[in-house]
Amino acid sequence: MDIVITIIAGLLILTVLVVAHEFGHFSVGKACGIRIEEFSVGFGPKLLSKIRKKDQIRYSIRALPLGGYVQFYGEDEEVEGEPRAFNNRPPWQRFLTLLAGPMMNVVVAIVVTAVLLMSFGDYVYVVNSTNSQAMEELGFDIQPGDRVVEVNGKRIDFAMEVSMASLQAGEENGTYSMGLERDGVVRYFSFNGVSQEEMENAENSKSQSEGEPLLKWETVRRHFGFFEALGLSFKWLFLIVGQMLDFLAGLIFHGKGTGDVAGFVGTIAIIGEAVRSGMETVLRITALLSINLAVMNLLPLPALDGGRILFLGIEKLRGKPISRKVEGYINMIGLLALFGLMILLTYQDIARLITGGA
Repeated sequence: MDIVITIIAGLLILTVLVVAHEFGHFSVGKACGIRIEEFSVGFGPKLLSKIRKKDQIRYSIRALPLGGYVQFYGEDEEVEGEPRAFNNRPPWQRFLTLLAGPMMNVVVAIVVTAVLLMSFGDYVYVVNSTNSQAMEELGFDIQPGDRVVEVNGKRIDFAMEVSMASLQAGEENGTYSMGLERDGVVRYFSFNGVSQEEMENAENSKSQSEGEPLLKWETVRRHFGFFEALGLSFKWLFLIVGQMLDFLAGLIFHGKGTGDVAGFVGTIAIIGEAVRSGMETVLRITALLSINLAVMNLLPLPALDGGRILFLGIEKLRGKPISRKVEGYINMIGLLALFGLMILLTYQDIARLITGGA
């Protein structure tokens, strides 16, 4: 029974994210006057289907809850004498319509992240203990509970930023500065003679005095108010996107992390695990999946939104579109490649589940 609930929950969350993506295309396309033939939740045989008289759009619920789609009239072909056909609309309207899907996923990710930060907070670094004798000698007013808000001039709002900031600072001589906040007041301190390796280890000392750590750190949860959570949700997602792009670069150029890529089955399993772990994990996974959908769909690859946007850019530069037949063939090849990748990843997912691999 737990497995059934896990699968249903996974399918539901994934479907909501994909439908949100498609609704972005739908709403902007409709606003731009593009003729829409169908808006479907799910794939496969129709369970419910109705043509709305007001806009003559077919709204459907289909048997396979694996996402959804919007069918624009004239999207993959030339249609003469129909100004509302997708390919007959101005390039800027087609661009906005294509971009709207990924942007809707960004909006969903921002909202979910804001709810996460308000409800459960996120981890920050605070001082756990100090070498009081060394503090007195240095004249540093640092106390347990002081929160790290800056390292080497980099603003720090989340614990995951500390090693990033230290690496990006480029302080080769081992000198670094830190801002610590207490009761709304930020105090700044400079430390000398500390290596980057020591600095990146949050549980190690940041300096040494007579063999005792000058400072020891711990991570604690910090909850955020509405406006702060909403503002910081952009930064939280920006950090995640940065990590995602680093992963993609390593995967594409160095073949790193191939075993960490999940297909549809693996994604459902991850969501199911999140459901069992609790609402906080569900929110984290939902935000990650939503921003992942946005980033992946914006890649300039055939059959993806990014690929179609690339064709629009070429059309703008040439002053005329690429042959629709050629574009259709390229998108078909891209679609087949994506299906092949999905099959390969699904095989990997199933093999991993059978063998009990991570």
